[in-house]
Amino acid sequence: MVTTLPTPLLAVSLLFRSKPRFAGIDHVISSVSAYADSSVELPLNKACKYGSVTLLNRIWNSTVDLEPGGWGLWSVRKLLRAYKLYGKLQFTLCLLEAVKTNNVDIVQWLFHHFPDYGVRRKVIYDAASAGALEILQYFRANGTVIRNEEEEQEEDEEWDEEKENWERGRWVRWGGLDAAKAAIAGHSDVVKWMYETYAQTCENRNDFCAMDGAFIAGDMDLANWLMDELCMDPEGHEALHGAAANGHIEPLQWFQERGEYTSWDAGTLFKAAEAGKLNVVRWIVDRDRNDSELGDQSGPDEYNFDYSYGDRTRRTYLTCLGGEATLAIHAAAINGHLEVAKYLRAHTDKPRNDREKTKEKWRLSKRKKALSERLKGNSSVETVSGRTMLFAAERGFLDVIKWLYVEYHADPKINLFWVCGHIDEYGYSENDNDCGDSESYCSVVDAAAGKGHLEIVQYLLHIGQEEEDTRKHKRQRIQENPDTVTRDSLSPPTKPKCTAVAMDVAAAHGHLDVVQWLHANRSEGCTTAAMDLAATNGHLDTVEWLHAHRSERCTVEAMDGAASGGHLDVVKWLHKYRTEGCTTAAMDNAASGGHFEVVKWLHDKHAGCTAAALDGAAAYGKLEIVKWLHRNRSEGCTKLAMDGAAHGGHLRVLRWLLENRKEGFTERALDNAARYSQFETLLILHNIAQQGYVKQVDIMDEEESNKWISEHYHDIARAEFYSGNGVGW
Repeated sequence: MVTTLPTPLLAVSLLFRSKPRFAGIDHVISSVSAYADSSVELPLNKACKYGSVTLLNRIWNSTVDLEPGGWGLWSVRKLLRAYKLYGKLQFTLCLLEAVKTNNVDIVQWLFHHFPDYGVRRKVIYDAASAGALEILQYFRANGTVIRNEEEEQEEDEEWDEEKENWERGRWVRWGGLDAAKAAIAGHSDVVKWMYETYAQTCENRNDFCAMDGAFIAGDMDLANWLMDELCMDPEGHEALHGAAANGHIEPLQWFQERGEYTSWDAGTLFKAAEAGKLNVVRWIVDRDRNDSELGDQSGPDEYNFDYSYGDRTRRTYLTCLGGEATLAIHAAAINGHLEVAKYLRAHTDKPRNDREKTKEKWRLSKRKKALSERLKGNSSVETVSGRTMLFAAERGFLDVIKWLYVEYHADPKINLFWVCGHIDEYGYSENDNDCGDSESYCSVVDAAAGKGHLEIVQYLLHIGQEEEDTRKHKRQRIQENPDTVTRDSLSPPTKPKCTAVAMDVAAAHGHLDVVQWLHANRSEGCTTAAMDLAATNGHLDTVEWLHAHRSERCTVEAMDGAASGGHLDVVKWLHKYRTEGCTTAAMDNAASGGHFEVVKWLHDKHAGCTAAALDGAAAYGKLEIVKWLHRNRSEGCTKLAMDGAAHGGHLRVLRWLLENRKEGFTERALDNAARYSQFETLLILHNIAQQGYVKQVDIMDEEESNKWISEHYHDIARAEFYSGNGVGW
């Protein structure tokens, strides 16, 4: 490969121009320029973020012979020439960056410098979603298509993009969901271009998903164009769900006019309610009530696994007992869509006697299972319960809280104020175990306090202080459930109350107004967790207030946590006004977090640390702290330092440790680099190990080494390009 040396940096050229004795020895100027120019060590895909072809040329034309110190083992740019698979990975990563900014110049540069690599579907998908038509046109003009018959000749009837030594020219992996991605993103020009230009070749495109995408985007012009072009009609529920969630009624009307709506409508009302699309919810309910083939009596076959009954998904109204509308109320309420929740509640049938209650319960159990399967776990399919109130409280929907109380408090089957689980400093955490006693339940009031919603806290505690039941509620309860005397006799707790957790979590998140109100108006108090967590999260005003007004004090967790978060002001205050002190975890975690000033302050105050300090600083790429600890502390580090640094791809830290420490690295470093897709780090450390610079990693022969690199490349490529993006492997 012919290499053109990069032009020296202008600053370096100007410097040497004033020194006549260096005239004629250009290699000195080039060496100094290479030493000063850190840009040439940028991985190519990161350089592409700048959109500069000049920068790419500079990196490409650089040579490791000019690498400072002459040791090219650590050179990233060397990898482009040394490992074909690295170039293959970089080619795709660079294309993905170019697509983000629709930079055709970068794409052309990549095609010129990487002539042997194909364009993966991930790139096509991203380009389609971005509407990068000019880039797609360039791919079409400069690549070849993989035909169906070629795919079928491969093992398992699937063409493998990652096979080595695969020679078919510049293949481009069209098809799959490319048109659907463009349609959903509203790029009808891209969709039409894809279909108009694929000529007689079959690109294995999912035409049904493309049509669904047009319906989901509410683009009926594109939907009609596709149906005419493909001579196909849409099938399945995705189009209805997406259109409803986006507030588009016209696609639903299209299905209705052709008699197809009731074949696919299961879950459509739910998705509209969840997204707060009242216009769609009204249309669905009105259409439903005008359907002469529906009633309020279901048959035993209505709730089959595939959720279909002949050419209909159901026999009953959506709003009848146990219908989809009942489940949609929860979805609307927890997302703050009060008007939708009110509308559904007003139009939903309620049980009037025990027989109807039993019917509703049976229908709801079947409907929840069927909807959960249809919605594939992406939605919260539930009836209104304490969880509804909890989510509304956490999200600050006071109007929803008030409405839920008015509408559902009288129902003895619903505990609106306590939920199975617990509250921690991060918020509500569901308990997987059955709640057998009151301590296993968390208070909705506590959850609201943790999020800083003082008005909700005040409202809930106010109604908890009122007379337990109004006459209306008492009369209704006695009529509906004569065995129920009072809610106090029930277990678990049912009245809205708070616990010490309320002040703890409010303090943890710095909601001082909530803390002060609870202190002035409640007697539950708090625990040492209040000041510990407030300090950990850097809320000095809250720490000071708790110190002045509460007696619970704190523990060493306060200063340890404050140091871990880099809150030097809190650390200093605790040191001055509290006596609990800290542990070695303070400096260890401050170092890991990159909080240099905290580390130095603790050191000056004679606080201790362990080898975990340098290990952690290395793992998180904090080179300056690594150097400082090496010079000023005696605890040293372990092999975890380099092993951890490999996890984040911190090459500068790795190099410094190898050159200045003797611990080295182990196979875990290589495993960490592979697991977290740090291919540059993986290759560099592997090469160093094969040169015999570390004793903890076995040396392989060339064939074994190439096989090892290939296996890890495949794992990284799968993680980077095929996981979670809807692309079949």
